[in-house]
Amino acid sequence: MTRRKPLPGELGPGPFTVADAVALGVTRDRLAASDLMKPFAGIRMPAQPETPPPQSDAEWLQIFAAHQRDNRDLCAAYRLRMPPAAFFCGPTAALLHGAPLPYWLSADRRLHVGLPEDCRAVQVVGAIGHSYTIDPAQVMTGVVGRLTTPERTWCDLARTIRLPELVAVGDYLIHWNSPLSSRDRLAVTVHLQKGQRGVKNLRTALTLLNERAESPKESILRVQLILGGLPAPEVNADVFDTQGRFIGRVDMMYRQYGLILEYEGLQHLMDPDQWQRDIERVQKLEDEGWRVIRVTRADLANTRDLIARIRAHIRTRRLA
Repeated sequence: MTRRKPLPGELGPGPFTVADAVALGVTRDRLAASDLMKPFAGIRMPAQPETPPPQSDAEWLQIFAAHQRDNRDLCAAYRLRMPPAAFFCGPTAALLHGAPLPYWLSADRRLHVGLPEDCRAVQVVGAIGHSYTIDPAQVMTGVVGRLTTPERTWCDLARTIRLPELVAVGDYLIHWNSPLSSRDRLAVTVHLQKGQRGVKNLRTALTLLNERAESPKESILRVQLILGGLPAPEVNADVFDTQGRFIGRVDMMYRQYGLILEYEGLQHLMDPDQWQRDIERVQKLEDEGWRVIRVTRADLANTRDLIARIRAHIRTRRLA
């Protein structure tokens, strides 16, 4: 097999323009080699491997990280031909901010590119153009170019994703440990979206946000329980025994009804050590009088039976 000729070092490890490569003596045949991809006309970059769908929650985290890297690399490539007034928006901006998106959306390699409403939307293979009514203050500069702020990005996602997923993104943005935004800042931006598609879900989502949520699956579960008519549970609460000793932090809790909900991803079932630790912790909680319901992906897909079990437990505690 003939070894490919290395590209000139001046092009760097990332994306480059065909014009720059040709000026450095790179041939058209070399630019057509399989180790390079053509994300946009006139642009080349190192080929990205295909990422398979996740088979477990733990795998989803790894694959989502890969989608973020791919998105960032593609944004860096498009930046080489990006119109001065353009900015990344919608799902593309959400990935740049690190926000958790549904798999089908994070896996879509097409970039969402916005322009002010007085400009014609971009028409480029590999990108989806949007014409925006937008305040310049809602656009910021990031590592790979201009993009919508976290607040405006969240509002724009309401046109694409469902209410539970929208809350999951909002929870991520206001997470207490590393917030990218706040409830108040989100609320101000939502107020500016009067009459826009998705604003009803945004207003509802604002009432459901929780800065203590640790994962999108937990956020989605919490929203489904509330929409199912249950009271809002405490989130990521610390539990102690009667002697004041720490037992653990639980995903969700109905303290007044002595009920704990723990979301179990497949990694808990496939890791024997983790599984044993989970069993021991549940035993300690039950010894202290807690009822523990372990929620799985199947429960998340169809919460009707889970909600019925929770209702039955609450009814029993009320009668006790």
